[in-house]
Amino acid sequence: MSEHTEDKPQYKPDIPASRVAFDAAAAAALLADVTAPWVRDLGLEVTEITPSQSRFFLPFSDRLTRDAGMICGQAIVAAADTAMIAAVTAAIGSYGPITTVDIASRFLRPLGAAGGEITVDILKAGRRLVVGRISIADRASGKLAAELNSTYARL
Repeated sequence: MSEHTEDKPQYKPDIPASRVAFDAAAAAALLADVTAPWVRDLGLEVTEITPSQSRFFLPFSDRLTRDAGMICGQAIVAAADTAMIAAVTAAIGSYGPITTVDIASRFLRPLGAAGGEITVDILKAGRRLVVGRISIADRASGKLAAELNSTYARL
């Protein structure tokens, strides 16, 4: 077994989630399998996953910062979009071809050295589209730093 897959729960895209425990470990394994290497470098951690709400942590890294030691907006949007992959999979019951249709962001305050707590709420899981709201709070203060809305299409 390769080092990449050793001791990692395997989520099989063709098996309905009802037959596979799609928990935080399985969601993390899915993201490791389906995202690009630079996305994995964000260090996004899955902390809780349910069909209606999921939680993640975006740790601080110097590689994600811009001047003044804040996590840059590009990293925040990438983390939100990545979190939606796992949240959509939990909401629809299995992983399949999906893509971002749109994502809109509002940055309310800097996200600093404590990193960000990400909450994804699935607002609608339809046959073709899945709509989610992503809130990112500063871990140190608990204050909302960014709010995003995203729609994914099931292909």
